[in-house]
Amino acid sequence: MLTPLRCIVVDDEEGAHLVMSHYFKGISTLSLCASFYTAIEAIDYIYKNPVDVVFLDINMPGLTGMEMLEAMSHPPLIVLTTAYSQYALESYKYQVVDYLIKPIEFPRFLAAIDKVFSRYKPVLVQPKEMTSTLNNNFLILKVDGDLLRIQLEEIIYIQSWGNYIKVHTNDKTYLSPVTTIEIEQKLDKSLFMRIHKSHIVALNKINKITGAQAYLDNGVILPIGNTFRRELLERYQRNSGS
Repeated sequence: MLTPLRCIVVDDEEGAHLVMSHYFKGISTLSLCASFYTAIEAIDYIYKNPVDVVFLDINMPGLTGMEMLEAMSHPPLIVLTTAYSQYALESYKYQVVDYLIKPIEFPRFLAAIDKVFSRYKPVLVQPKEMTSTLNNNFLILKVDGDLLRIQLEEIIYIQSWGNYIKVHTNDKTYLSPVTTIEIEQKLDKSLFMRIHKSHIVALNKINKITGAQAYLDNGVILPIGNTFRRELLERYQRNSGS
């Protein structure tokens, strides 16, 4: 039996949510997992949960649908839903599945679903593996209500701060409402490692390891937890060619 495709709707209009929810009820091969009124909420959900298809409005306050697509290097399948036709040509550079003009009639919705299934290819990895490879070169972080792209090579270490994290880079420190567990799943594990319950470090930024402390290139000294010390030493020696 075919597993229903996991879908989310992103639109700032209540009426659009009601229409889409009604359409989903009649299709057993689709599962509406969540609905969002802003792109920021949606992108945060996508980074934490497996999503197959996004029904995405374009004109939204804060972050537009196009800006959301620009921020993601490996987005799910996208069906754009909008009241405006002028974005159709631009949308194709993001390889969207279909472009639906509001008000969306049910037959047109079904035609978009047919295109989705013709494009859909199951991802044969576990959710944690998916989140760890969402972005190869950068992270998308919510900072002060905005989404920022931070290059991985600029990150020195990440510090737990309650339900937030502090991301320390070469030039600046960012405070983001994400836990260290969540951010750890998004990082390239060949480049970063948790060395303490409260710290994740970029391995190539470690200058030396002495006792239970890691000395970083910028002069910061981080503690090393007992449960992480052995693996850290092995990986540091291997990366150093020792």
